[in-house]
Amino acid sequence: MRVFSGIQPTGAIHIGNYLGAIKQFIELQETKECIFSIVDLHAITIPYKPQELQKNILEAAICYLAAGIDPEKSIIFIQSQVPEHTELAWLLGTVCPVGDLLRMTQYKEKSKQFKGKVGAGILNYPILMAADILLYKAELVPVGADQQQHVELTRTIARKFNKTFGQTFHIPQAKLPSRGAKIMALNNPKKKMSKSQPTGCLFIFDEPEEIERKISTAVTDSG
Repeated sequence: MRVFSGIQPTGAIHIGNYLGAIKQFIELQETKECIFSIVDLHAITIPYKPQELQKNILEAAICYLAAGIDPEKSIIFIQSQVPEHTELAWLLGTVCPVGDLLRMTQYKEKSKQFKGKVGAGILNYPILMAADILLYKAELVPVGADQQQHVELTRTIARKFNKTFGQTFHIPQAKLPSRGAKIMALNNPKKKMSKSQPTGCLFIFDEPEEIERKISTAVTDSG
């Protein structure tokens, strides 16, 4: 069974990324054919500093290796170095209804978070993700809960393409972890942990003292 997934190089990796995705990667590489990407094209769909992007890509690769992803067992690569990702995204964009993109939760959230600063890339993000997955005929996609909706759209796009042009793509299946599929922010338990809100985020390379400080100031329930 072929597995594909990726993480964005948008800064330090937090425990939500680890528990939702990377921990699954490590387990799956023992029994599956695994392809893991550093999806830098996705990282530029929201405001970013160009001078930091290459550093973040390198740090994402370091994180993959440090966490336990073995290059002898898995393929690791940078998304933008394979032009077929964007080529397929254009083709899939011609069959994906705009209405489906407008319903994506991430699009709605990011549009509010970065008011007036996001381009069409954040709307088309799920199409590029579909291209990432379908390009390698992946059957299994390990993700956190926030990306499950995008995998479902990938399945819809693949079915529509196959119906229109003949059997071309596998229909992939999302794989969520049994625990930790969605980690909430330390400072706001109603919102998902996000790199864009560092005060509520527990990064896996935080120093022990910083981890202790963040945990001790986290919002808790009345118990």
